[in-house]
Amino acid sequence: MAQPTKKPMTGKRSTSTPKQPGTAISRRKERTLRKSIDEYIADHQSQHHSIKTIKWHQLALGHLANFLEQQGVIYIKDLEKGHLVDWINLLTEEPGSRGKLRTTRTVNYYARSMRAFCRWLEAEGYVEVAPSNRVKMPKLSKPLIRIIEFEEFERMLKACTPPREVGPTADCNAARNRAILWVLWDTGIRLAELCGLRFSNFDRDKGVIIVHGKGNKERRIALGRNALRTLLLYMDRYRPDEDALLEIGITDEDHIFLSEGGNALTRDGISMLFKRIRARADLPHDKRISPHIFRHTFAVRFLMLGGDIFTLQELLGHEDMATIRQYMHLNDTLIQEQKRKFSPGDNVPFNGMATGKTPRTDFRDPIKRKPGTGRGIKPIK
Repeated sequence: MAQPTKKPMTGKRSTSTPKQPGTAISRRKERTLRKSIDEYIADHQSQHHSIKTIKWHQLALGHLANFLEQQGVIYIKDLEKGHLVDWINLLTEEPGSRGKLRTTRTVNYYARSMRAFCRWLEAEGYVEVAPSNRVKMPKLSKPLIRIIEFEEFERMLKACTPPREVGPTADCNAARNRAILWVLWDTGIRLAELCGLRFSNFDRDKGVIIVHGKGNKERRIALGRNALRTLLLYMDRYRPDEDALLEIGITDEDHIFLSEGGNALTRDGISMLFKRIRARADLPHDKRISPHIFRHTFAVRFLMLGGDIFTLQELLGHEDMATIRQYMHLNDTLIQEQKRKFSPGDNVPFNGMATGKTPRTDFRDPIKRKPGTGRGIKPIK
């Protein structure tokens, strides 16, 4: 029986070395936690992530590294699930920098930073399996979204004018403060985005602001009539022009919102502004007022007025639709008001439904009846 002939080999022999199963393990032995954290932060910086995100990772992972070093964990090879669980438990029991216990949400943020770091270690080949894979994240409840009511917003607008202060500076500050509140109410932009607004970001002809959000992603937001009118009043009549700024030694300052010194208004400056306005407006002590609450308020009001969640996602600059769906769980009072306004049971076109009586609007108190009357009771003669 003839033997089959072997075909000649026409391809070149591969010169690449096959990946050894212990490659990740050997790299683990050479890596310290501190060096890995520094590389992880540098990776974020190279991708132009926000300064706030980078600082948060530095805070959370720095705390993690301090804890692990106290446990004798210096190298990645020594990191185990139990260490991470113990660290999360410590976060819930240990007071934070202000002497108060951390909230569940804060602990969750720390844990998410740790999990992202561990997954990065696996992606880079420093570990075979991320040690955080079987670590459960602290559960978060879904609180009702708090918003600013119309009456509270009106009181804040009135409080923009400093009491017992007159003159050009007081008028300028009042006009600027009202413009800030109206822009936040009408656009829902972030605090950092508000501080970063420049003249080049404002399309006057179309009444549109151009916002640079997280990751320097650009989006356009049209201003309503009230917000546009208030903003133009501040920019055209009260904001110091180029000559006025030059007199105090400031050049090339094109930010829209300026401090009294003529520099760009910062996040801390706006936080102080909100504290002063809150005190003047005499709002309840348990009422949270901040630029981020204005962002929630914009989202809720937009949906209540008929806006769709996809447009809202674009306006707010969110990549994840899950974040937008939070606003669908509106304040329970608002939900019930909307239900009664558009109640199917009250909009049935039956004949003979009208009784001529004034419709009842208050559902909290029982109907008042005359003594001795009612179903099953005969009137007293």
